[in-house]
This record gives sequence, structure tokens and C-alpha cells, in this order.
Amino acid sequence: MNLAYDLSNAPFFIRNNNNFILQLTGSQLPVMQNLSMFDIRLSQSHTIEPHWHPNAAELVYVISGEAIVTVLDTFTRQLLTYRVKPPQAVYIPMAWWHWEIALTDNTQLLAIFDNAAPQTVFGSDVLRKTPPEVLQLSYGINGAQLAQVLQPITQTVVIGPPNPSFGQTPPAGAPRDTESIPLRTGTYHPSTQ
Repeated sequence: MNLAYDLSNAPFFIRNNNNFILQLTGSQLPVMQNLSMFDIRLSQSHTIEPHWHPNAAELVYVISGEAIVTVLDTFTRQLLTYRVKPPQAVYIPMAWWHWEIALTDNTQLLAIFDNAAPQTVFGSDVLRKTPPEVLQLSYGINGAQLAQVLQPITQTVVIGPPNPSFGQTPPAGAPRDTESIPLRTGTYHPSTQ
């Protein structure tokens, strides 16, 4: 029976050497039942884009750095925002809309799920797959303007911003993660379900 696994063999998403997610699910370690995890590394001002998990609750534990975790309470429709650092954690109920923002470089989060194969619905997919005409009819917004605004979103984002010139530039001389992941930039590897 195998009880160990090296997460560097199972990337979920790689933005660059400082912003990536490694995964451990039932696909990598079949002995795990109703349990999986993501090892999330983020540099300052990078985000895990808004998303939800339709089949899993999540516990986000801060290993290093500092982050903001925001959750939409599906009952009260209020945003719950937590500024967290080691050794703090935030619980996210199943199917609740949420996101994380790194406040420091070298932020490491451990996301633990109560499902061996958690599913994720990303906001970038919702935005780019919903026709602008539907959003116009639903919300009374200008569909043509919205299509123009959303045009840069051509694929699942997962870790934002999608490119360094999008929104902010890291401060000069900011410390960088020295680990190197030998994978292509912007590679998305969802687990087999």
C-alpha cells in the first residue's frame, strides 16, 4: 500500500515559478478517501480567481506570508473577508463563491478539501462562456461594451493577473521565490474526475 506522494509530480496550474498550485487528490494517491489538497504559492498581489467547488468544502491554512480570503455567504449574501497569516485558517462551505489574494511575496496556502476529487468552477470560465447578450438581458448592461471588456479573457485564469502588465507591477527589488518548477508557464492540469 502506497501512503506517500511527491506533489511536484502533480501540478494543477503554473502561472510562473512564483505562482503555482500543486495537487494531491485520489487520482495521485488512491488510498485517500474524501480528502485532497492543493499546495498554493503566490507572490504579492496575485490571486486565486473567484471560484466555487460544487462538490467540496475547503479549509485554507496559511503556511507562510499573508493573504486575504473572501467568501460570499450564500445565505446572507454578505462578503466575509479575512486577513490571515500563519497559523490561521479559513473554512469555506461547499459551493460558496470565494477567492484569495496574496498580500506578501512567498505566500503559501494549503487548501484541504473533503472530497478526493474536488471540482472547481472558475469565474473566468463563467464570464467568457456566458454570452454577453444573456448578461445584457439579465442585468440591463450594454452587451457590446461587456464583450469588449471581457475580450482579454481567452482561457481559464486560475491565478491572476494573467500577465505581468495586467494591473500592477511588482515593486523593484521585491524578494522572489527561489524554487523552480520545470513546467511551462500558464499550464492548467485539472485532476481526472
